[in-house]
Amino acid sequence: MHKRHYFIENDTKILLDFMRENSFAMVIGIDEAYPVATQIPLEIQTNGEQIMLNGHMAKNSDHHSAFEKNKNVLVVFTGPHCHISASWYEKKNVASTWNYMAVHAKGKLKFTDED
Repeated sequence: MHKRHYFIENDTKILLDFMRENSFAMVIGIDEAYPVATQIPLEIQTNGEQIMLNGHMAKNSDHHSAFEKNKNVLVVFTGPHCHISASWYEKKNVASTWNYMAVHAKGKLKFTDED
């Protein structure tokens, strides 16, 4: 069985810097039956311990409707990624893999008006 290696970052400044550098993020929710996802640019703001993600989503869409029904949201910020070939390893009995960076942020979505 292939052993997975990963690193979890806990430094808020590093996470916020990554989110700001990769602010075109996938906003994911769920309607009654299926997940919905909208990829939008986000502005990242902080207020003490609170982190706010601000963006624009068109009203009267299936995504807007789903988010109105269920405020729980997952936002995925993705960064650099690359293929790691098994041929690069000294040991030859390992599988190729993919190296990537991502931040997953969970929270509640709130719609506001133009003001």
